[in-house]
Amino acid sequence: MRSIVLEKVGQISCRELLPAEDYKPTRQEEIDHGTKVVTRHFGDPGEGEIETRAVCGAVCTHEVSLYLGDLTHPRYPMVPGHEAVHQVTRVGKGVTHLKEGDYVAACWYMGQWSERVIGPADVAYKLPDHMDDFANWIVEPAASIVNATWHMNIRPGDRVLLIGTGFMGLLMTQLVSRYPLAEFVAVDVKPFSCQKAKECGAWETILLDDAGMEKLRSRGSGSFDAVIECSGTQSGLDLAVESCGMAGDIYMFGWHRKLRTVDLKLGHLRGQRLIHTSPALDTGRAYERFWPKTIAMMQAGVFDLSKLMSHKYQAEDIAHCMADSVERKDGFIKSCFYF
Repeated sequence: MRSIVLEKVGQISCRELLPAEDYKPTRQEEIDHGTKVVTRHFGDPGEGEIETRAVCGAVCTHEVSLYLGDLTHPRYPMVPGHEAVHQVTRVGKGVTHLKEGDYVAACWYMGQWSERVIGPADVAYKLPDHMDDFANWIVEPAASIVNATWHMNIRPGDRVLLIGTGFMGLLMTQLVSRYPLAEFVAVDVKPFSCQKAKECGAWETILLDDAGMEKLRSRGSGSFDAVIECSGTQSGLDLAVESCGMAGDIYMFGWHRKLRTVDLKLGHLRGQRLIHTSPALDTGRAYERFWPKTIAMMQAGVFDLSKLMSHKYQAEDIAHCMADSVERKDGFIKSCFYF
């Protein structure tokens, strides 16, 4: 079977996967590397399992971090990927909600970028039989947004600031823009990103150049009831603390992969609450419960990935795809590839 294979840090290819390369980390290795693998690529589907072929995969910051070595895996080579659309090729005993030929999105962690994947059927969810573009049905990132907002206490009439309108920030914009708010402002350092935020429903956008910062600060420090931090940057975190008002909430959604500092003096005086809203917050409460909800919201048009998939490739071009995902030139939002 053809698979996307991370050969080692900084080297990725599309090739035939060998049985000896199909590796399940031990529990301790998973803990040490932050790597959970629930899939395999050889053998027959067992009871409660399905076999699928990936038809489309999308590159997440997690895979970029594995590629760059910011995160590591217990052993290389490895099959990465946790965002994909699959088609069912076989079903194991006891599986009744799916059949051969169905398209699915699966809440499986790692190993999804392959033309043969075996995993648990109970967390695989049927997608529409007819899709205009498989890339528009990558469920996992939108499910992360639904998970995050599930843990937010944004009330009718709140004034909300969203910082950072990359791919995940734009998905957040598509959802939060539908809330009954008094104000919803999205900010970013890139003009292109601000324009996309407007297209995704932001009520107001502010480019964080000198003029934009002056405009934002002219409102007065602490003028928002809730701030959603999606940038994953120190400057974004600083702005979140500065902008969040008395007894306000700062929702940490951006992935801060470096050491950060927080102005706890100001946070204390204002009684700010800093709340992490990553998928890990839902550990033990079945993160996959958000997948059917997310698919229904995608069908209803709440999430529209057709606006966000800016770079598309064939699987054979995965090295180019990954290089562009690392570089993220102006105009880049999200990359995907097709088998």
